Amino acid sequence: MVEVIDHGGPSVMVCYWLGICYSGGELGFSIFKEVVRWIHAKHDLLHWMRLSEISRYWAARELTTMTLQGRTLDLWAPFAALDYTLRLKTRSSWGSCLVTGSEQIALREVWCPLDLAKNT
Repeated sequence: MVEVIDHGGPSVMVCYWLGICYSGGELGFSIFKEVVRWIHAKHDLLHWMRLSEISRYWAARELTTMTLQGRTLDLWAPFAALDYTLRLKTRSSWGSCLVTGSEQIALREVWCPLDLAKNT
């Protein structure tokens, strides 16, 4: 798992409640917390998601269609995915906004993945 993160890839850590709460003790949970602490100490660009969120995100990544028309990029997604990200290389003079239905939202440019937030 750590090697995958080191190379910038997505990684999944799976644990079972039975292993975390074995015989009512907290040894498994203490080990889990130590692993999480160690990963955070080594990597600052982590985004934790539940398995259902990961599944939805990757399905959206595969099923969202994109069409470029002039300076407009149209996205059609069969369903929403929390924290869906998209990297665009555009001229800064164009400006960027998100139009969904009748709502228009200005997007703020960020240079570092750690600065990603809603509407950036």
